[in-house]
Amino acid sequence: MMTWVYALPAWFLMPASVIVMCAFSVLALSITRQRLTRNDLITHNDVAGAILAMLGTVLAVMMSFMVAGVWQEYDSAGQSTQTEASALADLYHLANAMPAAQRAGIQTGIDRYISQLESDEWPLMKHGLQSWKAFQTAYAIEDAVIGHNPAVAGTSLVQSQGLTYVATFLDARRERLYDNASGIPGVLWSTMLAVGVITIFFSFYFKVERPIAQYIMVATLTAVITLIYILIAELDYPFRGDIAIGPDAFVHVYNSLHHIGFR
Repeated sequence: MMTWVYALPAWFLMPASVIVMCAFSVLALSITRQRLTRNDLITHNDVAGAILAMLGTVLAVMMSFMVAGVWQEYDSAGQSTQTEASALADLYHLANAMPAAQRAGIQTGIDRYISQLESDEWPLMKHGLQSWKAFQTAYAIEDAVIGHNPAVAGTSLVQSQGLTYVATFLDARRERLYDNASGIPGVLWSTMLAVGVITIFFSFYFKVERPIAQYIMVATLTAVITLIYILIAELDYPFRGDIAIGPDAFVHVYNSLHHIGFR
């Protein structure tokens, strides 16, 4: 529902959203104050404060759970990426114990797969897509391992371990793609937005002798809610936006396998 936020850089989106929403809230407050009479205002601020506190608590609990949830998913996506890269590295080293033909097929396939992730799949993931070329290469690696027919009994253990690494990296790949395609359901976003709007709107009805003080309080409340909503949206899809998880784990593995960057 909130994937549109990734079309703008975070350094621009956050302050722009705060300015726009605060301006809208202050304008709505100004119109509301002009149309309300003193009898319409809530004079018993102690009672109204308890109601606003209840609304604020509900909103705070919802936002806290959402922030914790999306951060946990973000961290899990990073771990899945690392697991996929580590399994590829282990398989690459294990291939040294296989016959020359299979070794070349597996290691060449891993090099090609990492290159395709960096140049093809990662840019596509920013739009919720995946690379068909990387998909084909991933399963070509599996075919190369399965195609290894052990000549002696001892090498069957190598193939068995190789298939374990293949299963690990393919499972991690599927989890990565799933994380990139699934986000917070629209009904949860709608509920949070509704509670936030109700909380801000309810604060208009307090009796405040100095209007400037109420404008500052409403603008501050709006800014905090807006910032947290944008933060949740930025973390919702871990492979999109300015704070997206990059292919650094795979680049590191490739450099390590080919001794790039060592002194």
